[in-house]
Amino acid sequence: MTLTHNGLVAQLATDDQRLLERHCKPVELHTGDILSAPHIPNGHVHFLTTASVSLVVRHTDGSGLAVGLTGQEGAVGLQHALGMGAGNLTLHVQRGGRAFRAEGETMQRLVARRAHLLRAFAVYLWGVSQEVASLAAASQTQDIKARLANWILLSHARNGHSDLLLTHAHLADMLGVRRAGVTLAAVELKELGLVDYQRGHIHILDLDGLRAVARRPALTNGLPHA
Repeated sequence: MTLTHNGLVAQLATDDQRLLERHCKPVELHTGDILSAPHIPNGHVHFLTTASVSLVVRHTDGSGLAVGLTGQEGAVGLQHALGMGAGNLTLHVQRGGRAFRAEGETMQRLVARRAHLLRAFAVYLWGVSQEVASLAAASQTQDIKARLANWILLSHARNGHSDLLLTHAHLADMLGVRRAGVTLAAVELKELGLVDYQRGHIHILDLDGLRAVARRPALTNGLPHA
């Protein structure tokens, strides 16, 4: 798998793709890895291919709320290409897999020279901001069942798989709720015939039914294009 399997890179001009290829190296990400956090910034940009990374806001007591999920369609750490710091987000690897890593300072030099590259990154980050706003609003307006259905749909869209490795503990952490609440919501989804699950494995049976519960239209694998 090459860098151009990443959706954000795939839409770039060939010259920009080749430029990024010269400055990126393949890496293997592992489930549970923390790529960046407010107190441990590393300054890397990761263009994802088979991995997915959740964007989590952590409170001082360790509790959190996921406000985004990035997969093959995009990248995490792009703020470093704009000369910004780690910010308030913790980047938590939800699904282990492959990615391509670049130094943030290197990306910053590249976008200073290539206006089209800068625009592509900026448009992508705008799309991410809209998803963050949507998930944050859902945490205040939807019940746990709807939010769980939404996260399962988002995970499916980002991974492209109907079989997902999502433990109740992880889902509770992402949704900012107690594990018991996730368990009850998962039972409801199972009784509706929308999913099957066993020991942290969720198998999607009915995407349209999940969308109805989540009250959202069909998701795509990508975000707005430049």
